[in-house]
Amino acid sequence: QQGKLGRYPLHFHMCESVHGSTLAKNVIWESHQRCIVIHGSHNVTVSENVAFDNQGHCYMLEDGGEWDNSFLYNLGAKTRALPANT
Repeated sequence: QQGKLGRYPLHFHMCESVHGSTLAKNVIWESHQRCIVIHGSHNVTVSENVAFDNQGHCYMLEDGGEWDNSFLYNLGAKTRALPANT
């Protein structure tokens, strides 16, 4: 799925307000396109996750219009750049 927009291991996509939603205690290993992406969604808590040996951002807000999201106690390690065409 590398290089295809919207294809991420964990992705909140245009959900608007999802008060009380939590992504917690996940392990993402060897992803070829980012890890946890929040896009157009608000009030998500992302906590205590581990992302290891992945390409691209481990934890990201996609377009900057997201609000009241919390990223707490997450770890990203051995992160590599995405290929130039991605």
